[in-house]
Order: sequence, then structure tokens, then C-alpha cells
Amino acid sequence: MQNKRLILLIMVAMTALVFRSDGQQPQPVADQLRLAGVMPKGAIVYVQASDLGSLMKTWLASPVRSQFYDSASFAAFEKSRIYLKLQDRKKDFETAIGVGIDESRLAELAGRASAVSIYDIGKIELVFVTEVSRARAVASTLFKQAPQFQERSADGISYYVRDVSTDGGRLNEQFCFSYVEGKLIVTTTEGLMIRAIGNVKSPGAESLLSDVVASAGSSNGFAAHEVTMWLDQARLNHNRYFDNYWIHHNATGALANIESGLIDLRFSREGMTEQRWFKMADGASQSEAGSVSADDAGTLMKFAPANSQLVEIHANASAGAASAIEQALFGKLPDQSWSPAEIPDRTRTSAKDDDNTRAQRYSRLDSRFDVDVDDEQAPKRQSGDESHTSTKKVSEPPVNEFVKRAGSVLANSASGNYCEMVRSRAEAGKPFVSFDRAVVIQFKPGAALDRDTLERAITDELHARFVVAGTDPKLVWQDDGAVRFVAQTLLQQGAAYSVSGSYLVLASSKEFASDILRAAKTTSPGAKADGPVAFYALVRVAAAKPVFDTLMSKLDGRTPQTKSARKDDEEEREIKFFSDNVSSLIAATAIAEIRLSRQS
Repeated sequence: MQNKRLILLIMVAMTALVFRSDGQQPQPVADQLRLAGVMPKGAIVYVQASDLGSLMKTWLASPVRSQFYDSASFAAFEKSRIYLKLQDRKKDFETAIGVGIDESRLAELAGRASAVSIYDIGKIELVFVTEVSRARAVASTLFKQAPQFQERSADGISYYVRDVSTDGGRLNEQFCFSYVEGKLIVTTTEGLMIRAIGNVKSPGAESLLSDVVASAGSSNGFAAHEVTMWLDQARLNHNRYFDNYWIHHNATGALANIESGLIDLRFSREGMTEQRWFKMADGASQSEAGSVSADDAGTLMKFAPANSQLVEIHANASAGAASAIEQALFGKLPDQSWSPAEIPDRTRTSAKDDDNTRAQRYSRLDSRFDVDVDDEQAPKRQSGDESHTSTKKVSEPPVNEFVKRAGSVLANSASGNYCEMVRSRAEAGKPFVSFDRAVVIQFKPGAALDRDTLERAITDELHARFVVAGTDPKLVWQDDGAVRFVAQTLLQQGAAYSVSGSYLVLASSKEFASDILRAAKTTSPGAKADGPVAFYALVRVAAAKPVFDTLMSKLDGRTPQTKSARKDDEEEREIKFFSDNVSSLIAATAIAEIRLSRQS
């Protein structure tokens, strides 16, 4: 229990703190991961810190700490079932051992190199090890309580044991500690203590070291820095606690093919660098999309204006470029927007209908709303000859003709590398948030663009999606400098494009297209990947947060009164997930931007 709570605190510190590495020369991998040699085999998670004592001192003195504990995010966490359960177990352990378990206690015990391994999440079976001098360990509050424990021995080494009853007496656990050859060891079962002592006295096949080193050995460029984590993902995927509490709920999806993982976190004055290596399970399908060179990725990034809040580079993904254009210019049609004709029509008034009945039909804007407002005269988008009589059932969605037409334009000219970018803005006094989207597509050397086919595909899609039947607005392409754009916009829906060298720029507005071309001409270097990447992204968190807060506050029904509510009122008012919880967590961590690169 003690270390379960402490792990949470360590992980919070990991995401919030920034300080300089000591700059020491890399040691052999086995030496960098030496504390894994103390851990008994069979752990599902192993986490080590190169200097936990310094980490805790920095965390306790950091303003980020108080900002996090004062946040709505932590207030919501305090109400969660997992937090309340951990608090109950913490109290049971504190009562049994006579020592408080909190951040201050961890800071008191922590030496330099430290590690914790978890064996059973539900029972909180774990081992904690820290390298600390004997004088400091013996002087700790924990060792001062030794007379209240039972003293036993293994391999000639004394250790101290205290039984703990928790979960209302339904679970019997233990709290053990010992000092062995420069290491303070704490475990929550006696069996783990005996095995850990055995590993210190005689390292061998019974330790976790071989598993962790095997992962590190196959991880290109691995070196342990401030914090390193190893995990047995295959076992975690089948753990019911992980399945219940892992917020993404993708254990049977994206995580299913991962066998094990190694994660390393490095701190510097410029920021935090996290590297992840995953070993895929035997037989797992690999969807290798190739890679874009660092130079090509850097050139694509140069197109992104400074106020672009999200930029993504995709490598060798020609099939996705057409869909990206659709998303940027029109927005993607929802997969479930087409509904069977048998949905009852209750929108028409009758003797039995009243205003409340009609209002209730649209209390949720689901597929019924789409059916009711669809214009029967609107052009139907389908594949093949438009004059052919369709025999499809009404319940089938229409084929997306635009993606096919755009894909044919790109088939012979695009290299496969493309960049997506988004910026958002909120205008003072106006209730809505506006989004500009764009795609920059790299062409093959000497390739030409079929402008007529592209323009016709775009205007046809604008007609199909946004023009009311019975009207025939003239959607004319015009030039504004290097940018071609649709002269008449519909419901603020526009389209623009330009060709800049071997790159095609498409944007939802001519203003965004112009800004992109202007950014590409600047001499200042943009964000650049360290090497060839299959995917690269830049997220400007701080720049996006004001608009995020505006949008989410409106969606969550926040008023100026609820925004100014004090922390004392958290129990009385509901903490909204996006506008309160997520927003306050972003503010507390003070992360300005995130850069992500993926390689295979």
C-alpha cells in the first residue's frame, strides 16, 4: 500500500518537473538497470529513478505541486473510487506500522538510484528498493519503529515484518523492510522480501534483470536517464484492474499486439524527452508505412504558421491524403449519419402533439435530425454512372465520391508524404469557435497537378453538402496572388489551394492558405525530426488552451459564476471533465508544447 501511493506521486512528479541531467557517461545497460537485479522475477511493471532523492526535493519545492493539488483535476481524483480505496488501505497500513505514508516519508527514505516493481495490482504486492547509506536508513522513522515489528532472517540478513489487515478484514497483507548491502528494501509480502534478499546476495535467474535487459538490448538507442519504466504489456492486457482503470480502454485493440514496453524519461532545461520502445508479439501484423526523411519532414513543418496549434506529418500514406483533404475542406461525414426510412416522423403536429413532444425529438441531435432535414432534391453522391438506377437499400450509406476523385488526382503526382495542420480562434463577444484546417502534400519530382479535375471535385462536393435545393449559386474559382479560392463561401465554408514548388497546399480559407505560403518563405528553421520518421506531430498546448477553455466551457454549460467558484465549493458543484478536470491539469503542468515522432 505504501508504495502504491508513492508510485502515484512519483508519476505526477515525472510529468511536471524539469531539471538538468548530471551529464555522466553512459554505463553498460546492465549497470544502468542494476536495481532490476534485486527485484524478484514475475513483475508486471518496473519503474526506476536515477536519483529519487533529488527528484523528491525538486517536487516538494516546485510550484507545480501546489498548482496540481489545488486543481479541479485533483479534486475530481479525490472523489474517485480508486483514490478512496487507496486512502483506506493507506490508513490501514499507517495504523498497523505506526508510520505515516506520504510524500515526506518517501523523501526521507529516498536515496539516489531507486526502483519499485509491482506484482499484483489488486493486492498491491510490490518491492521498493533505494540505494542509501546505512546511517541514514537506520536514522529514518521507519527503522525507529523496528521494535514494533517481528525480526526474522533470510540468508543471514535480518528483516522486519508486520501483518496488516485491510479491505475491512477481507485481505491480509504484510509490511516488511530490511537493509542489505547499501540498499533499503521495502515489500508488502514476506515472500517478496525473502526473494529480494536472495537476489542481492546471489544475483541470478530469479531476478527481473534478464527480462528488463532483454528489452533494453533490442531497443535501438536506449539509455536510462532520470526515470525508466519497463512493463509486461501482455500480462497487463489481461489484468482486470488495468482493464477497468486504464482510461483509453484499448487493451483488446491498440495494445493487444504489444508484448512488452520500455519507456525512458529525460529532463533538461529545454523540456522533457520521453522515448518508448515496444516489442510486438509474435505474429502481430505490422502496418509499416515507410518513412519521411528528416529533411523532408523539416520542409513540411516550415509550411506551418506559428499560430497552427496542431501539425501532423504522415509518411508514405497516399491513401490517407485524399481523406485528409476531405477533412480539411468539408469535415468528415459521420459513419452513422445514414438511417433507415422506418424511423417514425413525429415532427408534424397533430391533435395529440404539443410543443414539448416536438422538442423532445431533438433533445439529442442524432441520425433522426439528419433524416428530417435532408433535402430530397439534393444531389445524391454515389459511385459509378449517375444515370444508373441504384438498387441499394435506403439504410446503406452513400459512397464517398470525393475521396475517390481526389485520390485519382493524387495517384500519379503525390509522393505519399503530407502534412495536416489546424488552428482555432475565438472572437471576442461571439459564441462560436472557428477552426482553420489545411493539408500540404509533397509531389513527386516533375509531377504536375490536374487543376481542372481537382477544382471540379471540390465545387461538386460543396454543392452536394452545403447548397439548398432549388438554388444555383455560382461557385467560381478566383485568384488572389498565388492562391486559388472559391469566390462564394457557404455558411463560412470555403476552399482554397496553391502550388508552391513541389508542394500542394489546400486550406479551408484563402487566409489560411496565404499564411501557410508566407510561413514557407521564412528563413527561420522550423521544428525538425531527429531522423527518418513514420509520423511526426507538433502540439502547441499553451496556444490552444484559451480556445479550448472557451469552447469546452460553452459545451459544458459553464457560466461566469461557476468559473469563479472556489475550491471550497468543489464538493457542491459538479466537476466537468473537459472544462474543469482536463483544463486545470493542463494549467497545472504548464506544458507549452509537445513534439512527437514515431519510427519503426
